Amino acid sequence: MLRKVLPSQTEIRFKAAKPIRLNGLPDFLVFHKEEVRTFRQALENPKLFRHILITGPEIESNLLRFGQYLEEIVKDQPVVAEPNPTLLSLAGFPLKDMYRAGRIAEANGGLLLLPIKPFVEDPDMYYFLKGVLLTGKIDFLSLPEDSDSAINRFHPSIDSVFRLILVGEEAEVDSISEIDADFYGSFDFKIHMPYEISLDRSSLPIFSGLVKSWEKPGYPPLDQAALDSLLELALRWNDSQNRLSLHLSELRSFVREILALNNKGKRAVGRSEIEAGPSLIQKRTAIHKRKYVENIKEGLISVQLKGKKTGRINGLSVILLQSSLLDFGQVNQVSARVSLGSGNLINIEREVNLSGNLHDKGVFILQSYIKGMFSHIQSFGLDASILFEQNSSPIDGDSASCAELLALLSALSGLEIPCNIAVTGALSQYGDILPVGSVSTKIQAWYDVTRLAGSAQEKYRIFIPKDNVRDLNLPREIRDLMKKGKFQILSCSHVEDLIPEIFGIQAGKMSKSGKYPSGSLFRIIEERIDKKRDEEEN
Repeated sequence: MLRKVLPSQTEIRFKAAKPIRLNGLPDFLVFHKEEVRTFRQALENPKLFRHILITGPEIESNLLRFGQYLEEIVKDQPVVAEPNPTLLSLAGFPLKDMYRAGRIAEANGGLLLLPIKPFVEDPDMYYFLKGVLLTGKIDFLSLPEDSDSAINRFHPSIDSVFRLILVGEEAEVDSISEIDADFYGSFDFKIHMPYEISLDRSSLPIFSGLVKSWEKPGYPPLDQAALDSLLELALRWNDSQNRLSLHLSELRSFVREILALNNKGKRAVGRSEIEAGPSLIQKRTAIHKRKYVENIKEGLISVQLKGKKTGRINGLSVILLQSSLLDFGQVNQVSARVSLGSGNLINIEREVNLSGNLHDKGVFILQSYIKGMFSHIQSFGLDASILFEQNSSPIDGDSASCAELLALLSALSGLEIPCNIAVTGALSQYGDILPVGSVSTKIQAWYDVTRLAGSAQEKYRIFIPKDNVRDLNLPREIRDLMKKGKFQILSCSHVEDLIPEIFGIQAGKMSKSGKYPSGSLFRIIEERIDKKRDEEEN
């Protein structure tokens, strides 16, 4: 069933609350109070919990700051943090007449804080560290034979007993567990911090307090409207109305740049400065998006927004780069063609090694749907091909499956698709339209392209999965155009709900006689297949 999305459904409900003090916690820990509490309990009980594993956002990249925080907690023992460990920086340098202590020796009787990633990249270093943990000794004979020639591998072993705190990302734990199946069990205490949180009344003051802590003396403060706008932006970057990503370094960098951009003649930074910030920064950094926009303006990228076309539809994709300010959406013309054959479906992107596994899976699913709808026909009799027009980059994900299916149905039936629409959505084998990622970014892309290459008199529509409506977080200019009726977002749960809207006829339900009703889309396809088969036989 199709439902029109209202502007109010695309606006977040939360407002930034009055800020609170953060009690000295580092940025990357402020939303993890329960995890911090249990971590401190583990530190206070070394006989029960010797080694600790922590995964979560931005801890590994802020390892030295985490080490400083540990020093504030544990004041009677050494805390050694090494963000870039190597085999010799850990083991030390055993020379002919002396030993230059490494990080493991320095941590004797205390805490050694290390990132996981270097051990994934260097298994020899991991097994060396594991050997020290098991024996309590630095055995230099276990160093690789190709170590520095000045190293004396026969130097007497060095005692070192310490507590290891290893920090990193969930994926790194999976990778190192493939190297050593016993890795996870080697830690007595594990903390897995969430990568995002659902906002509520208790977290909103923390967010405000965190953002206010980024203010700098001599720069204008952020007023309440600025805090509200930053909250909206942070949620939009996470493609959500209520889930906040805890990768906060990008937001911190954005705030600092806004403070610098508005350093002169401003008593305070407000909503207008925050809303203008992304475009100002993108003028300097978003080279890929600028090139895409230039190509559309110059006609080098063809975007069809007028009339109707057979076998072609506007699909949507997202280019993910180094940051949310650089990520952008694209409108891609998805095309399909059919010809006499044996019922094969060719994914052209796959044939030229531009299709990822998830995109391949999406194509197989739509192929399964087509075969299921016409399984009563003994010989399908038609070959089909699908393509992302003017695409020269690898593509992945299944969010274009719905658009690809509609283009294929158009090519099979000969019916045209309006060019003033765009579609995004994954598919099940039974035609259910499933939610996709970055839906707000895709809507923004469709809006931008219609502004660049469309007409102010035309009405443009975009179809999205029903389950994505709750994620919508759109900027004010899109909501304003929605209120005027010139830009419509429609949600749907099944591809057959889309067919009457796009083709102007019903999809068709098979009767007991095994035929689709006359005048339906599937009946038209049936008749074309029968005609092609008869022509081939004659």
